[in-house]
Amino acid sequence: MYRLTYQDNYHVERTLEYKDYEELMLSLSGCVTLSDTFLVTSLTFDDKVIYQGLVGDLYRFLSQANF
Repeated sequence: MYRLTYQDNYHVERTLEYKDYEELMLSLSGCVTLSDTFLVTSLTFDDKVIYQGLVGDLYRFLSQANF
């Protein structure tokens, strides 16, 4: 399970959960749902933090990573 925690424009921390890699990638490659400038405070995979940074860099990170 993937858990994406980010801060929105109002600095409110929000969390989205994805059951697998394909669901996560589909959500990032479809229509724009998250602004590229949102700060990802953590992306966890099996409760281990694997990414912190901007949403705009997340798709590239995930497409190059091996999970």
